[in-house]
Amino acid sequence: MNPVTVETPSRSFTGMVSGLFASVKFAVTLVVIITAACVVGSVLPQGTEVAAYLERNPAASGRFAVFGKLGLTHVFHSWWFMGLLAVFSVSVATCSARRLATARRTTGYARVRSLGSMTTHISLLCILAGGIIRGMWGEKGDIEFREGETKGFFVVEKGWRPLPFALHLAKFEIETYGQENKPRGSRGTGGAASGNAVGERLVVSWPEKKVTADFPVQIGIERVLAPKDQAVTAENSFHVKVLQYVPDFSVDLQTRQVRSRSNRPNNPAIYVAIVGPGYQNHRWLFAKFPGFNTRPGGSPTEAGPLTMTYESQGGMRAAAMPSGPIKSFKSSLKIVEDGKVVRDRTVEVNSPFAYKGYTFFQTGYNPQDLTWTSLQVVRDPGVPIVYAGFALMLAGLFTVVYVSPRMAAREA
Repeated sequence: MNPVTVETPSRSFTGMVSGLFASVKFAVTLVVIITAACVVGSVLPQGTEVAAYLERNPAASGRFAVFGKLGLTHVFHSWWFMGLLAVFSVSVATCSARRLATARRTTGYARVRSLGSMTTHISLLCILAGGIIRGMWGEKGDIEFREGETKGFFVVEKGWRPLPFALHLAKFEIETYGQENKPRGSRGTGGAASGNAVGERLVVSWPEKKVTADFPVQIGIERVLAPKDQAVTAENSFHVKVLQYVPDFSVDLQTRQVRSRSNRPNNPAIYVAIVGPGYQNHRWLFAKFPGFNTRPGGSPTEAGPLTMTYESQGGMRAAAMPSGPIKSFKSSLKIVEDGKVVRDRTVEVNSPFAYKGYTFFQTGYNPQDLTWTSLQVVRDPGVPIVYAGFALMLAGLFTVVYVSPRMAAREA
């Protein structure tokens, strides 16, 4: 009698993969690895912090070169961390699909419990999706400026990013405990009539090519703005030259001629010539009124392909720090769009403000120059999805912990 061989059907490849992603051990292993990566990202300096750390510890440059190649100095933006979050998301999605199948087969409180568990899994998916979006498309940088200056971009680790609007620093204040602030100094009596003063800067941006440059203001010196990785040609470059500097700008109402009311830098302005591909123009730029650009004679000029900002310290002398412990410091800002102030906002420590997807945090000041401040800029498009995930998590936990047991007791 021949023995009968019973063949055990082998699991399909899809079933094996599905079982792996639905495995609790696999999910726990991923959680441990992600947690370890988060610990590394919290302990090691990240991003712009690396340069400051190496200045204090130059002997660590060799180690951090290796860390940089492994992505350990950019943990939360590295490809392998995004991959871990993506794999964990697939695992959670697989578990959610199985919870949905369970909910379809059951009734009563068991179905409610399965739906609550599935909602909790979906909330984790939302939170993970928000983290992935932040890592891939989020932005973080800094803006540094003095009173009277306007910036339409912020500095990141590898260059700069444009803002869809401009920020004008109208006033910076430091508050102390138990004592009112003293005046922070007065305007200097002298001006840089030649336009070659230290601290006078001309920031030129070409948004189409994503190129920006920071030039010192010097009369008659021609500057070239072009992409760094391309040879300079007439088709891919702009030539910018400062032709005149006026410390206290005004226009004679009869002759329409530009003149200076005094030698003090009360309203500094520069007259700039721009020549580039298919474009040629002359305009006045004002340090205190960056959105007000004019032609000779004072008539407004049309917007061109370049964005230019004239930065001047305006003769402000450094002021002494106010006495007493620092309570807070804050910046009074004006949001400028299309040359017009559309909103006034104040940002201070622990009180940021958000506008058009960008959040601004008050971060620093300079004890030697109380007109200077710095803001941190954060753009995180994943925040709404993360908040939605937290809301779903609360709903799921409420269903599992409160609703389902009450239904079970009622049925019993």
